[in-house]
Amino acid sequence: MLLPWLRHRPDPRPPAQAPSDLTYVGEQRVQHMTLRVIDYSHAELRELDAREVAHCVEFEGRDSPTWIMVTGLHEAEKLGELLDAYEIHPLIQQDILNTQHHPKVDDFGNYMFVTARQITPTGTAALIDVQQFSMILTERVLISFHEAPSSIFDPVLARLRDGNGRLRTSSVDYLAWALLDAIMDNYLLALDALEDQISTLDDQLARDDQNVTMQHIHQLRAQTNFLYRAIRPMREVAIALQRSESPLLAPTLQPFIRDLYDHAWHAIETADHLREAITAIREFYQANLAQRMNEVMKVLTGISTIFLPLSFIAGVYGMNFDGMPELHHRWGYPIIWMVFITTGLLMLWYFRRRKWL
Repeated sequence: MLLPWLRHRPDPRPPAQAPSDLTYVGEQRVQHMTLRVIDYSHAELRELDAREVAHCVEFEGRDSPTWIMVTGLHEAEKLGELLDAYEIHPLIQQDILNTQHHPKVDDFGNYMFVTARQITPTGTAALIDVQQFSMILTERVLISFHEAPSSIFDPVLARLRDGNGRLRTSSVDYLAWALLDAIMDNYLLALDALEDQISTLDDQLARDDQNVTMQHIHQLRAQTNFLYRAIRPMREVAIALQRSESPLLAPTLQPFIRDLYDHAWHAIETADHLREAITAIREFYQANLAQRMNEVMKVLTGISTIFLPLSFIAGVYGMNFDGMPELHHRWGYPIIWMVFITTGLLMLWYFRRRKWL
């Protein structure tokens, strides 16, 4: 059985829907949509939990960078109001509401749209929490969209609040890279956690631990394949950002984007290695299972072979014909038992000598 986060989410949208008809595709993970506005500069930082979309637009006239965090995407009408205020294309609005959308980068000149899979290691049996992450990058405003609250961006928030580093002195393009870098770092954390589980499983198989089950191997294999499919498009996202000539991305950001690409490539190689490792473990487990079955069948075959001549002898003397002199012999019964025991021991000795048992 596949893990819950691998199940396909139903798409409630009817066929041939108009681009202006916004419908949320996904699972409602919060009760209400929340808007947090963070306006920052080198000198100050302002945070506001906005109740209305108009409160977010109030920051539009300022020269300082602004980060708008939208958590909860199920209120399509309210979300559409916010996106209309920033003149976001209706097709992009649909992509934001579709939590099954493939990661990509779209450049519309005055703004850029980026979407990716956000993965958070949880430390539970399910291993990871998966969300759709999207963001709109304009000249001085970054709008990020999250299905539910997540801790992976807390370090970015902490750096903004502390005022250390480049975040407070850079534009929102650097903040956009920081968010993508946080997503990539959590990919690597999820891969590390998965690698530990696979290494533990490999050690258990080496010790011939009987607690290892095919279901556990199947779960790890499903997780590995899912991570590989989630991470691989991030390389294309990094390439698209590298090749972009948009004025929204400063030339000084290119080294950081190249670093994002390097991390994506490393994560893909790691995920591919883990896929090969779990495939090898699965084949090794099946081979061990087949070997144990062969051992059992060999023992059962040897026992059956030993009893075959004994059954023949017993069948011959079980016919009870009057013309069989051994039936009336005084020592016939103990003699036949001696024949049984001797025949069985000789056959067992022969099988042992030939290493068949």
